[in-house]
Amino acid sequence: APIKNGCRQRAFLIKLTRTCAKRWRLNLSLTIRKLWAKDEAEWRRLWRAYCEYYEYPLPEDMIALTWQRLLSADFPMHGWIAERGNQAVGFVNALEHSSTWSPKPYVYLEDLFVDRIARKIGVGTELINAVYAHADVIGSPRVYWHTEAENAAARQLYDKIASDNRFVVYRR
Repeated sequence: APIKNGCRQRAFLIKLTRTCAKRWRLNLSLTIRKLWAKDEAEWRRLWRAYCEYYEYPLPEDMIALTWQRLLSADFPMHGWIAERGNQAVGFVNALEHSSTWSPKPYVYLEDLFVDRIARKIGVGTELINAVYAHADVIGSPRVYWHTEAENAAARQLYDKIASDNRFVVYRR
């Protein structure tokens, strides 16, 4: 699969790896990087756990389509994976979209998941920082996401790195 923003992405990966090393001295092996085709099995393992958490199983054809979109240079969806050593421990998926309020695209952080074995060590924060860095590269003025009101652990993190905008989400 083609790499989007190849040179920028490599520089970003190096910068993020160094940043992780500085912040998490006890966890020097944490790496956040764009998804590669070889990550499919590990991403699917984490994806299944994510869907189980939300009690929302997706059909195989939707999972395959999502994976295809994440790797496509022609689709505005991006994915990153967190690795600790040689093990995938989390992922984040984000989608760029136009806005009636800005000439630059917004970035919607659609999916974020950290495996139980890697929670509370900064993996979620670094995955969100990867999305923030991508938004900075494309000049996006906004990164936003939703979470369940009852998801206290996630909201504890989100309250530290973002602000609640007072809007309520409705959907059909």
